[in-house]
Amino acid sequence: MDRYRPRYHLTAPRNWMNDPNGPFQLNGEYHLFYQHNPSAPEWGDIHWGHASSLDLVNWTHQPIALSPSRERGELHCFSGCSVVDGNEAKLFYTSIGEGERDATSGAQQWTARSADLRSWVKPDANPLLTLALHGELQVTEWRDPYVWREPDGWRMLLGGIADGKGCGLLYSSDDLENWSFRHIFYRGEEWIWECPHLFRFGGQAVLCYSPSGPVRYLSGTISGDRLTDVRKHGTVDYGGWEGFYASTGFVDEKGRCVLLGWIPEGRGEDFPVRLDWAGALALPRIVDLKPSGALAMVPVPELATLRGKSSRFENIPVTPAPTLTGVRSTSFECSVEVDRRSLETGELAISVFASPCGREHTDVRLDLANHSITIDRSSSSLFPNVHRTPIKGELPPASADEPLRLRIFADQSIIEVFVGDEVCLTARVYASLEDSDGILLRASAETVVTRMDIWEMRAAAIHS
Repeated sequence: MDRYRPRYHLTAPRNWMNDPNGPFQLNGEYHLFYQHNPSAPEWGDIHWGHASSLDLVNWTHQPIALSPSRERGELHCFSGCSVVDGNEAKLFYTSIGEGERDATSGAQQWTARSADLRSWVKPDANPLLTLALHGELQVTEWRDPYVWREPDGWRMLLGGIADGKGCGLLYSSDDLENWSFRHIFYRGEEWIWECPHLFRFGGQAVLCYSPSGPVRYLSGTISGDRLTDVRKHGTVDYGGWEGFYASTGFVDEKGRCVLLGWIPEGRGEDFPVRLDWAGALALPRIVDLKPSGALAMVPVPELATLRGKSSRFENIPVTPAPTLTGVRSTSFECSVEVDRRSLETGELAISVFASPCGREHTDVRLDLANHSITIDRSSSSLFPNVHRTPIKGELPPASADEPLRLRIFADQSIIEVFVGDEVCLTARVYASLEDSDGILLRASAETVVTRMDIWEMRAAAIHS
């Protein structure tokens, strides 16, 4: 058995997976695509993998959707989106070739279409967009189209670099084939923007983007085809390259805004266990816009169907000495509720993937005095080269009498943490010891955990 392959996070059947692409739901069935190297568990030869689901939990892998058209000079099918247009679904993606068609200065935007959602055809109209559209504006690292419909036609948002800054660039079309450049939709302060995408909430909008670090968002208003009146500049997930990157989203047939992201690897060089896969997708999250302008994020409720054996603890006294829960698992959901007043000056650590000898453990550390939460991986593994950097997030202000609620999803080599509904952190963990499966509590000073629930999670049904 592969002890590191996730049991309820989506992975490719084998080999490489990165960005989620083009999710949509049609006639009750969810479709999700992803960046995929079908030949090796490493980046390269990028295709679009395809999986379908009825519940965003259990998945069936479909035939590969997009392959590079080498006869037309294409080497990679980079990230993009989907649009359901009449009786067809259309994919939009960034086409990368060699030489002058490289990712930095020669990207093109292509399309493919399908009526049966299984076989995809690239029309002769490709490329739909080239860098020549920008005239004198110099744009590099131009990629990751996101398309939506406005009352007066179609819009496309692309990431890139213009004038030395990352930005989102906007285009318009009446027919999804002939496109014109409008202007810069929003200019950031980071050096690059990748995978920009939008959620709409009435007259408000949230723009998510990946700036080669933790995924960020801006909430504001779209006016004159620009994002204006920004109310909040927040972080979608503090994991970044260590846990959560290249997000995308869609609205399902229930009207829910669903967020997806890629969980990169953290094995480091010369990992001692041979694995024939790499990469996973984060748990789908339902997102909403709070009155403050903050993005609310919670895992899809369908995940509760995987809950198995449960354990509940109430009013647990916690001290600097380890408090054992007696539960041993590497695939579980854990819910913790704490009275903030009991942690005003101290720190609480929930240790997972913990070995009885104490040499291996990964700690989720709550530090209310410094308004922080951290996934501490410093003792997560005895393997010499795995990633151990901490993933640290900032807690939003809250009243002292408001309980602090925490949800942890552990899945073999993944840990996703949700604090309330605003703060998310994701990381990879590769414990080396066979018995690193304990769950325990520690505190810097004596405190009480109001309630703790642990559910062992059954494996999702993921069929090839």
